[in-house]
Amino acid sequence: MTSQYKRELTRFMSFKDGVTYSNDRVFTTAELLQVTPDHLCRWMHKQAYGDPEPAEDMKPVHRRSSTLEFTKKALSSFMPRVHTSWDPVTERGNPTRSDAVNKLIKKVKKFEVRREGADSQARRAVEFNEFLNLLQLIRAQWKSDVSAYMVSSVLTLQWHICARIDDMMKLQFSNFSPNTQYPSTLLLQMRWSKNINEERDAPEQIVIGSMDPK
Repeated sequence: MTSQYKRELTRFMSFKDGVTYSNDRVFTTAELLQVTPDHLCRWMHKQAYGDPEPAEDMKPVHRRSSTLEFTKKALSSFMPRVHTSWDPVTERGNPTRSDAVNKLIKKVKKFEVRREGADSQARRAVEFNEFLNLLQLIRAQWKSDVSAYMVSSVLTLQWHICARIDDMMKLQFSNFSPNTQYPSTLLLQMRWSKNINEERDAPEQIVIGSMDPK
């Protein structure tokens, strides 16, 4: 997440200064103290509306409020006065915590409620019937080709062990072991998943074979 925050800061500062900075550029405290709510609003307008100074009749169809909230959170983490609210009189504090920025995000949310903003890209869990349809599509596409069995096997095992597709690409025979208690099954430990940090995070799973093509 830190690397994502840094990329967002680099993109913002490049926009603000009109200079293309590399992602390894280190911004000084003095540079960051020059950031104001106006700079942030222009950047967020550019993201949401496609224009740093959008006309009244323009709609935020390019980015959703959730993206702007991420921008706010990412940039806030680099602000020298991160815990201080923005004071418009003294122009000191954390500019991401200003009324102008909060009102901008709130306005974009209103457009989303009215279905006048950017389309949602939110993901949801796949349903079982959708998964079966996917398997049927794969088998129909390749028919008797060995690829149909290979891809189907990967997907069915992924479903069985609740894994990510990138986890499946790291799967090896050495990850399986015999199950002495239930010889007709196998044991599997998925030790490389992104959320595995300790030994206890990778419990043994039982893999059950099936002659059912579904």
